[in-house]
Amino acid sequence: MSYWDTSCLVKLYTPEPDSLLFRNKLRQPIRCVTTEVALLEFWATVRRKEAAGVLEIGEAAKVQSAFEGDVSAGLIEVVQSSGALHLQFNRTVDRCYARACPIWLRTNDALHLAAARLENVAEIVATDRRLRDAAQFLGFQAFPPPP
Repeated sequence: MSYWDTSCLVKLYTPEPDSLLFRNKLRQPIRCVTTEVALLEFWATVRRKEAAGVLEIGEAAKVQSAFEGDVSAGLIEVVQSSGALHLQFNRTVDRCYARACPIWLRTNDALHLAAARLENVAEIVATDRRLRDAAQFLGFQAFPPPP
């Protein structure tokens, strides 16, 4: 089972230089898990790509629809907000900031890690350095492996 950060999910639906690496990863027999904040982050990201001219006008809505369709079909599992998630979020933030050299974790990254911990996921799929550092500190494996 792998927990997917939003930026890596976007690579599955929009062309990026490393999209093929992530598409191949998803072809493996793994559960793909994310949190409901990813639904919001995904829309903001594809709209930004459209506004920047990376996607054609109207393409963001099509990409979002495809993503939501895969969520509805159960291909991507979404961890819903709950008291247990909030508690795990607090623990995640506390552990990262209590470290001798704190990891300055962003709110949404802490939510992603908390959801992954709640689902007993072993691997975090992410490219963001801070998120990866926190994930490894918390005992997760990270994909893709460092070069």
